[in-house]
Amino acid sequence: MRFAYDAGRAMACAPRPSMIHVRSILALLGFAMLVGACSTTTSSWDPRRWFSKDESPPPAPREVPGAEARLRGIGSAATGMVRVRETADYLLVQVELGGVSPGVTYRVVFHDTANCSSPNAFSAGAPWAAPGARSSATQLIPLMNASTEGRGELVARLRGVRMGDGGMVNRSVVIYEGTAIEPLKPSVPNNVVACGVFVKATSLF
Repeated sequence: MRFAYDAGRAMACAPRPSMIHVRSILALLGFAMLVGACSTTTSSWDPRRWFSKDESPPPAPREVPGAEARLRGIGSAATGMVRVRETADYLLVQVELGGVSPGVTYRVVFHDTANCSSPNAFSAGAPWAAPGARSSATQLIPLMNASTEGRGELVARLRGVRMGDGGMVNRSVVIYEGTAIEPLKPSVPNNVVACGVFVKATSLF
């Protein structure tokens, strides 16, 4: 029996080289995507994280430098607190004063030395003008008036003024009765009513 060779039928039944090539490429791509999905450590592949909020902690707030001085009376019953904090463009000064003569004007002055041990505040050194001050050290902070109850409060924003190197912990603050400021001399009576040494503030204000 003789068999006739049908060339056209043979070519139709044989797989086409182009189809084999396409199927191979698709198979390789599918395998690569499967391996990548299983091996990646990126959290974006986890569907549970697609709609979740960012879990990264917020940045810690920058510590604002600050100092505070507790006032003690110098020949008076004055008490109170002076707080100083440096901000972006000004120095914030907050004064709370009590136990002083009612209806009297008082002046707050920074001094060069952190020492209030002497009886008339001479140990506080000379008046100190903070860097950036546009006025003298004795007129840097506005005047403060005491109420009829003998209490005074003051909040001053000194634009462009800084604490300087080392901050205020190396300084003191002196409260004068009246508007006149006379040089402090050893054992010589003066118009100082309170003095305080700056330490690092324990809280923001």
